[in-house]
Amino acid sequence: MCDNFVCSAMWDVQKMACSYRPSQGASSGLLTAWDLAEVEVWSTVSFEHVLAIHGRFLKTNEDFHVFNVYAPYDSQAREVLWASVTGRLGPLRGHHVCVCGDFNVVRNREERRSVSTSRGLYDSASINQFIKDNFLCDLPLVGRNFTWFKGDGRSMSRIDRFLLSEEWCLRWPNYLQAAQLRGLSDHCALFLTVDEENSGPKPSRFLKCWADTSGYADFVRNKWESFQIEG
Repeated sequence: MCDNFVCSAMWDVQKMACSYRPSQGASSGLLTAWDLAEVEVWSTVSFEHVLAIHGRFLKTNEDFHVFNVYAPYDSQAREVLWASVTGRLGPLRGHHVCVCGDFNVVRNREERRSVSTSRGLYDSASINQFIKDNFLCDLPLVGRNFTWFKGDGRSMSRIDRFLLSEEWCLRWPNYLQAAQLRGLSDHCALFLTVDEENSGPKPSRFLKCWADTSGYADFVRNKWESFQIEG
């Protein structure tokens, strides 16, 4: 169980609120807290392995959806989770959406280093397909290469991340995923933060996921060749 008193012990914010999903034993608990001076939350929804909130940023009046995820260890259970979240993301196409948390799987071989067998690599296709189907963007990670470390330091993975909708990236193009130094937890704290050095409008924007769409290269080539330019 969790309440505002517990949250205030972890986060030094004068006016805050939170929602939570109870843990199952020692795992699967989820907590989402927000600063009432910055965010107004209209609704919170809890379903299997996910805690979702819908609200708006007070300063910009932009609405948003955040899905806080704690994916299960079992690969089949993750498949069920991806399908469940996909069903809820469908109606939100065109909105500012962030899916974040512990996904318990890596996206490619470079995101895992271990002396044991490559557990989790066989599930990379499912998480990559989930990202592609929902048009989500996985921003580059800065600060560290991995977000989870085994106690002996011989195994490490990048299983925590922020996945953003294209609308979120276009509205706030200077975001970065930044991993901090690991403390008592076996996970590193992960921040979605603004790159102040590169702030300001961009002359053009390109999302790498667009290139994965079938026919994209031909579309760009045909459009480019259709322009009539003089000088």
